[in-house]
Amino acid sequence: MKHTAYNIPIIMSTQSYHARPSQSHRFVRLNPRFDRDETLELLKSELQRLPQHTIEYPLPVAWLNFKELQLDFFAIPGEFCLNRSASFQSGRIYGMDVTSGAAVAALLFNFYDVADHVTPSDQKGKRTLLSGEPLRVLDLCCAPGIKLCMMADLCPASSHLVGVDVSVNRISLCKNILIKYHIDGCTSTSQSTSVIVDATDYSNASSITPSCVSIRLYCADGTTFGTNESNSNGNHGLIFDSNAAMEEFQSRGKRKRSNKSSKAREKRRLLKLQQSEENENTNAKTVGDNLNDESTQTISKSIRDPKNDDDSRCTLALPQFDRVLVDAECSTDGAIRHIEKKQSSPISRNPFWNEGNMDELIDLQIRLIHSGFRLLKRGGVMVYSTCSLSSKQNEQVVSSLLNNCQDSFLIPVSFATHENSSHKIPFIEEGTLPGTVRFNPIVVHDPDEMHYSVDCLLPGSGFFLAKIGKRQNC
Repeated sequence: MKHTAYNIPIIMSTQSYHARPSQSHRFVRLNPRFDRDETLELLKSELQRLPQHTIEYPLPVAWLNFKELQLDFFAIPGEFCLNRSASFQSGRIYGMDVTSGAAVAALLFNFYDVADHVTPSDQKGKRTLLSGEPLRVLDLCCAPGIKLCMMADLCPASSHLVGVDVSVNRISLCKNILIKYHIDGCTSTSQSTSVIVDATDYSNASSITPSCVSIRLYCADGTTFGTNESNSNGNHGLIFDSNAAMEEFQSRGKRKRSNKSSKAREKRRLLKLQQSEENENTNAKTVGDNLNDESTQTISKSIRDPKNDDDSRCTLALPQFDRVLVDAECSTDGAIRHIEKKQSSPISRNPFWNEGNMDELIDLQIRLIHSGFRLLKRGGVMVYSTCSLSSKQNEQVVSSLLNNCQDSFLIPVSFATHENSSHKIPFIEEGTLPGTVRFNPIVVHDPDEMHYSVDCLLPGSGFFLAKIGKRQNC
């Protein structure tokens, strides 16, 4: 058994399913607004230009994909350069690790809920979207934005998605990704005149399925987002609205880049939208839970300025959400691709989070999960996830919420068996907190002895997720 930073083991599998070291494959997800068969044909034609492999790529990820869900994750060779790919440039595929996709799937669907938890009303059509009605969905640590794109693809029509990140640079990257996949007519199929950007015969593709959800991005502190404390600090800045962006994009016509006047116009429009939102919420006299109630008293204390005992500052200042994703800041020790780069590099740079400031990181994670739960409606669902394999950053953080909030409960999920087989998948395990999931990357000793399955039992990056519900009545 091999160990990495923070003494996290990398599993050496001895079972019948093995995997190459993580750098030999990567994952992509098909954009469902393009024709699936056309996209796969284009991707296969690009992969054929690579050195010949013993298996035929792309491989569907059977342990996550279900035909009813349109998740469409595929494994491709690690040496495939996305930036130079026509499939990627045209917006037909996302570069996204399959374990991150599992977090979104667990949030929106009950396919992976352990059967004993499924309510009687869901047992008839057990594998369904939890609600066909429009959803309010929050991605509390949204950068770089790929999970937000996936949620926008899968949510019911007229849903409202909100992404939050504290970093100006990261939220700008998120904005650019959303523009590519949901605004730009050439790469998002958001306009009936969209033209696919590649040199093949796909320029007249007929599959035009517009994005039918609204998306907003805020540059804000996730630990206080949505409270009047956040507003009073001026840390609630709306920097992107998909509807406004679409109007601005259409007004440019053929001009691709925005000039100074269009940027100023966008800034004024966003300011008006934010002021309108704040006025609506003020008139509604605060929609949502007041943090002074007994079940959330600990949360109130955790975000309140210890020098000021005025709990009113922590009252919710916007409507709550049906779904909340907290993919928290972490030490990234489960991201084996990054670890391998550090080990192969002659210059080793310490991660931003290390043993010296680990307590600070865990405190941040606890505040984020509490903030996400505070913003969750009663009867709603939240997923907490990290790309760390440290129990301190995972099970212990989730336990802190379960222990301090009596209206919280764990919804057990499992990805450990795939659709067409009873085989257990060696890299997917239950966490030390029953009902949670750990994805352990696998490294084999001898690449020549590797075996592959048509069901693509290839591991993604190390990852942890927990699905949490909020009781209707408490």
